Amino acid sequence: MHPYVRWIEIDLDAIIHNFCQIRQLVPPAVKIMSVVKADAYGHGSAQVAGALAEAGTDMFAVTTIEEGLELIQAGIKNPILVFAPILPDQADLVLEHGLMPTIDDWEALHALASAAAQKNIKGSFHLKIETGMGRTGIPSLEVSQFLQEIKELPQLQLAGVYSHFATAMMKDKSFAHKQLSIFLQAVREIKREVSGEVLAHIANSAAILDLPDTYLDMVRPGTLLYGQYPSPYVSKKIELQDPWQMKGRIISVKKLAPGDSVGYGRDFVTKKPREIGVVPVGYADGFGVLPHTRPAKFYDLVKSTAKLLSQILGLIAPNYMIYGKERLPVVGRIGMQLSMIDITGKGIARGETVQIPIRRTTAGGKITRVYLRDQKISAIREVAAVQTQK
Repeated sequence: MHPYVRWIEIDLDAIIHNFCQIRQLVPPAVKIMSVVKADAYGHGSAQVAGALAEAGTDMFAVTTIEEGLELIQAGIKNPILVFAPILPDQADLVLEHGLMPTIDDWEALHALASAAAQKNIKGSFHLKIETGMGRTGIPSLEVSQFLQEIKELPQLQLAGVYSHFATAMMKDKSFAHKQLSIFLQAVREIKREVSGEVLAHIANSAAILDLPDTYLDMVRPGTLLYGQYPSPYVSKKIELQDPWQMKGRIISVKKLAPGDSVGYGRDFVTKKPREIGVVPVGYADGFGVLPHTRPAKFYDLVKSTAKLLSQILGLIAPNYMIYGKERLPVVGRIGMQLSMIDITGKGIARGETVQIPIRRTTAGGKITRVYLRDQKISAIREVAAVQTQK
C-alpha cells in the first residue's frame, strides 16, 4: 500500500488491451499513430507512450513541441508528429530534437528548409490539409502550388499528409464523407508528384470504428486508447477496458446535529443528524469542474436545462463519490482542495477509500499517478517537489 490520500490509478494493461483491439480491427498494412497529446489525455504521456511502444505502435502524435520533448526525454524512439503547425522560429528546435513538424504555411516551410540546410540534414514534415475543420491546414486549392514550392527545396522531404474530421463522431456522416473526398483528391495529387513514401492519414477514433474507407496508410486513435468511445453514435465493434480510476481516502469524519451547516456559504444545512466524510480533493484538482458547451440542438438545451433544474431542486446530486457500488452525494460547496460527502449510516470509517469521478483532461497535474501492470504497482509519478521516501 502507498501513503497517498488522493491518487489516480492507471492500468497500463488496459491501455495495451485497447491498442491491441484497434490493431486487430485495422488491416496489418495500416500503421497506427497513437495520440498522446494533453499528457495522454491526463494519463501520463511518458508512461503511456512507453507501454504503447512496447505494444508495437508505429508513431506518436502530440499537440505541442514541449509535449514531444517530454517523450524524447523519457526515451521514446518512435517518430513523433507535432500536430500544432510550427512557427518559423521553431524550425531549428524541431530539427535539433528529431520531431516531425506539421507545416501549413509558406513562411514555416521556408524556415524549415533554411534550418535543414544549415544543419546539412534532410528536414521531414507532414503537410496539413484544411478540409472543413476550420482550424489549421493549407486550403486544398493551394496543394498544387505548395507542391511546386516543395520541389524547389531539396532540403525537405514530405513524409506525410493529413487532415482532421469535424463530425466523424456524429450520427450523420455526410460531412465526414465530404471531407474525405476533398482529402483524397489532395492525396492523389501529392502521391503523383512526390517521390518516396508519403503517409496519408485522417482516421481518428470515430472513423476507425465507423469509416473503414478512411484508414488509408495510417490511423490515429486517441480516445479509444483510453477506454472511451468518442460518442453515443459510434459503433462499439471493439471491447474497451477503462484504465482510469481516481481515488481518495477519507481524512476526517464528523457527526453533525440538525441545523449544522457544511462548507462555505452555509449552502447545506442538516435537517437531521448526519455523518460527513472529508476527502482531500476539490476544484483546484478539477473535481466538479465541467466545460461550458453551447447546446447544438433545441433538444440538447431542454435536456441540459432539465438536468440543471433537477440539481437545483435536490432531485439528483450534481457531484458525488463512490463507495463500493453506492454513490455518496457531495454536500456543501466543493472547496479548493477539500470536499465533503454524506456517509450517514454507511459504516464508513476515517481512512477508507472512495472513487472520485473526475474529467480526465482537467484532473490536476499535482495528483499522484500510480501505474499498474498485472494488477501491481509498476511506477509512480509524484509531484516533483514532494517526493515520497520509499
